[in-house]
Amino acid sequence: MIRTTVLQTLAFAALCCALSLGNAWLNPSALALGTNYAPASDTGTLEHEFQSIDGDELQSYSEFLYDEEPYVVVLDARSSADYEIAHIPGAYLTDHYHQQKYLDPIRDLLMSAPIIVVYCKGGDCEDSIFLARDLAYKYDLSIESIYIYEGGMNDWQQRKFATTTGSQR
Repeated sequence: MIRTTVLQTLAFAALCCALSLGNAWLNPSALALGTNYAPASDTGTLEHEFQSIDGDELQSYSEFLYDEEPYVVVLDARSSADYEIAHIPGAYLTDHYHQQKYLDPIRDLLMSAPIIVVYCKGGDCEDSIFLARDLAYKYDLSIESIYIYEGGMNDWQQRKFATTTGSQR
């Protein structure tokens, strides 16, 4: 009985795959299987409505990160595990997927900061964009004050800028 159920399941799955592939081949308006549908700009970076900042400019702000009333606040949208391995010095862990836990304690700081820089791994990682959108539309922070470091941690480390290890500062 179990063997029959497994065989029926495999036959059904094969039929579904064959029909899907047949539809993609016969239907010119079907989804192209090899296409990346994530929106990207001409430069290959993901599109978003925020200003961008590069690694050199962010590095130049490093002296402002530890002020009592910081001019720049840097938010790491990656997971706590990635943050503990290496992060930009002075960055706050904000893990996009658990953001409320991390954003609530620094909400007043974010409201007063003229520049908020959000980063993740970089490249096609969208966590920084999702976090920035939540900051703007869920937490009512000014879009003009939010910047995305598109190169993210990958770019930061390729530039051989200093990193810090360990948990939240």
